[in-house]
Amino acid sequence: MWYIKEIMKASVCSFCETIYEYESLEVTEFIEGVRRFINEINLDDCLEACMDNVKYDIKNIDNICNDALYLLERKGFEIKDVLKSCDKAFRKTLYVDNTINIEAFVDNMAAEFRKK
Repeated sequence: MWYIKEIMKASVCSFCETIYEYESLEVTEFIEGVRRFINEINLDDCLEACMDNVKYDIKNIDNICNDALYLLERKGFEIKDVLKSCDKAFRKTLYVDNTINIEAFVDNMAAEFRKK
């Protein structure tokens, strides 16, 4: 079981790595990154490293989790549900919103998990 803060941080790490480091828009690369990051022992260190060259306040993730997603704080999610929601948010950001903006992605992730 995975919790919303872990999920958000892992997905942001994977988004940044896929889009900005690998310069890729491949959904499969993004999903594999989520799988890898979600199992990291120190996700905060990973997040800081991934965000090193990206202009985004990583404290916003905690703010969103504490405000908009606070009802999900103690809810555990199965990995298949996590990956499905991450996939939807990634695709929406790229193909509906037509952007690679990290804030748009985080907003889309939050919207996907509010549906749960």
